[in-house]
Amino acid sequence: MFTFGIGASAYALTPGYHSFAELSAAEAPADYTIKTNDIGSDTTVLALHGGGVERGTSELVEALNGYGKYNTYSFEGLKTADNGSLFLRAVEFDEPTAVSMVQDSDYTVSVVGAAGDDEITYIGGQNKLLAELIKLHLTTKGYQVQTLSVPDRIAGILDSNIVNQNQLFKDSYRLGGVQIAVSKGLRDKLAADPTALAGYAGVIDDALSGSWPVIVSQLEKITNANYNGFLHKFDPTKPNFEKKVNQILKKGAKTPKELIENIQE
Repeated sequence: MFTFGIGASAYALTPGYHSFAELSAAEAPADYTIKTNDIGSDTTVLALHGGGVERGTSELVEALNGYGKYNTYSFEGLKTADNGSLFLRAVEFDEPTAVSMVQDSDYTVSVVGAAGDDEITYIGGQNKLLAELIKLHLTTKGYQVQTLSVPDRIAGILDSNIVNQNQLFKDSYRLGGVQIAVSKGLRDKLAADPTALAGYAGVIDDALSGSWPVIVSQLEKITNANYNGFLHKFDPTKPNFEKKVNQILKKGAKTPKELIENIQE
């Protein structure tokens, strides 16, 4: 069963492969490349379907790489045609280098493609706070953004999605990652217009390197508070943390500043 409409991904009807071993056994090494830059950052940004597979995704990751603040990973199709055959779903993306980089990271962001000629960004993933933060940064700069959840195929919320397989926050709380699905219309624009690409990447960088560290410092205070009390010894990962995150999101911040203020409260 496929989900169509605004939530349908650009690769919804692409069979692709079910493992990297399957892909590498069937495809010529010259038809794809893997680019990595591991600088030891706590944040890794991925393009799982870069190059000719989903044009514009690896370009965005490369633009973020230019800030020198993040580990970056791109799997890029290099075929002259039919790069869609190199597709490996995010929930089955097990290329060893990507898996290792994600598992060593505290925070992860994956950039994938979505269908549609409109210029729109779809935000998903298990890390609801970071997803909302990126959304607010983009919307305040005039970009059209929609948050996705089940049953959207590109919601990015499954545990099996590689973006959600990063380290636990405070060794106890699963934050997961954020999946940014960029429509074909917007991806084509970013790939063709360096100014547009720099502007879009700059907004995401502001969210990741400017606002997010402030939020993390507040989240650490929340988790420290959760560790207090006699009941902690019986259940150290009781869902107090998730409850507080949901309460923060329900306040409906309109700007990144408001979101930070809501957390501080």
